[in-house]
Parts: sequence; structure tokens; C-alpha cells
Amino acid sequence: MPIQVQSLEELEKIAQKGIECRIKRSKKDGKAKIKVRTKKYLYTYVVDKDRVDEILTKLNCKNVIDLEKQKPKAEKSKKQKKEKKEEEKQEKEKKEEITEKAPEEIKEKQVEEEKEEEKESEGEKNE
Repeated sequence: MPIQVQSLEELEKIAQKGIECRIKRSKKDGKAKIKVRTKKYLYTYVVDKDRVDEILTKLNCKNVIDLEKQKPKAEKSKKQKKEKKEEEKQEKEKKEEITEKAPEEIKEKQVEEEKEEEKESEGEKNE
């Protein structure tokens, strides 16, 4: 469970030990969360969106990741995955249709061959 930090001074101390800082901006309420990951815990600090840049300059984080900037890439990959799944389903359906048609076609050919043989055998009997 993440630990919520109440004061900026406390967050600054934690950020010095931190491995990375992540920023998640909320569109609904106009707030942002600064998440500082240390070896043992994840600390969060809730701020107004306007103050995020000011606070980041004070924190001196080693690695800053803005989650809002990375989101569109993930959405594209999800769309691509869905498209691939749909294509695979269509290919499977085509293969199934082919395998279903194949036995029917074979039966039809066998029936035609039998009819031809019967006609030939009838023609030989008449002669």
C-alpha cells in the first residue's frame, strides 16, 4: 500500500532516497499525484496541477516519469492488439470454412465418379 505524505518537506527528504518519481495528472478534479518510489515503499503526494512543475524542481528526483505522456502509446498498442485478434479470428473462420467445405467437395466428387462409373457399366451391359 502506498503511503500518503502530507508535507512538502517530508516529500523532499523521501525524494532524495527515491529511485524514481512519477506524475499522474487527473483530468476530473484538477489535481495531480506525485509518486516517489523507494526500495521499500511507494509514497504519494497530492497537489494542484499548477504547482507540479514547481515542486518537481525542488525534489531533485533521479528519474522523472510523466504518466500522461506515456498513455497514448499504450492505447495504440491496445488498439493494435484488438485489430490483430480480429484478424486472427477471421483467418480461423476462413480455415474452418475451408475444412468444412473440403469434405463436402470430396463427397460431391465421389458421388459424381460413382455416377460416371454406373453410366459406363450400364453402357457396357447394353453393348
